[in-house]
Amino acid sequence: MASYHARSISLPSRLHPIAEQLDEQLNRLRSSQAASTSFSSVSRQLNGLKYLYSCVEEFLQLPLHQHIKCVDETLDRSLRLLDICTTFRDVLVNSKLYLQDLQSGIRRRCNSDSSIADEAAEYLKSRKIIKKTIKKCLQAIKPVLKNGEGNDEIFLLNDVEAVTVDCFKALLFYFGGVKAQSTKSRWSTVAKVFNQRPEKEGSTSEIDALDATLSLISMKKKTGVNSLEIEDLRSRMVKLVSDIKDFDELFECLFRHLVKTRASLLNILSN
Repeated sequence: MASYHARSISLPSRLHPIAEQLDEQLNRLRSSQAASTSFSSVSRQLNGLKYLYSCVEEFLQLPLHQHIKCVDETLDRSLRLLDICTTFRDVLVNSKLYLQDLQSGIRRRCNSDSSIADEAAEYLKSRKIIKKTIKKCLQAIKPVLKNGEGNDEIFLLNDVEAVTVDCFKALLFYFGGVKAQSTKSRWSTVAKVFNQRPEKEGSTSEIDALDATLSLISMKKKTGVNSLEIEDLRSRMVKLVSDIKDFDELFECLFRHLVKTRASLLNILSN
């Protein structure tokens, strides 16, 4: 997790009420962050960020002009967050397209087990492209500065970025799925997935589960794929397409908040 500026949870009473409200939202979001890889957990974090940035927009209307140098540094880092947002929006679009291609392929070839296995293998190749993009994105998320000039208000902005980075990491790990595994460990993952209905909070993510199911199907050209496995695959794809749509809507809203935040910072520097 990113490092936050070391200060007490309760800010001094001299701070503006909006700043105190922002700090409260920060603490609430930190306490909700957990090592869960479920859709509900990650979407809760994104919703939390949406409300957090609503507070940030009000907060940036306060007089921060005397700390222009610090605001300038915050502005630079805000561009980095927007770049990550843009990259991840591409990940969402591509993930949805790959899933739709897989759904279409399975519908066309539902009478041919070997063809379904080929479709599964092709999708897994596409997932490797997604994982490469996500890996680069994770490497681009640099640690938040622990120290620097400014007052408590400026440090609050640093904390906002730190929490945002943590949420972005959770989302990237969710879509990154499991790492490359040996055949033995992959079969172990598949067994784990098929033995857990429904999936527990914080256990295998929905994307991991689909990858594991497709890994199993891609290795069954000779033995064939039964109707139960195909039905399970279809239901997982429908669920994941729906999840991606929800993520896309949340992320679009968050992206707009980040753009507004950057615009407010630019206004502070220009005044």
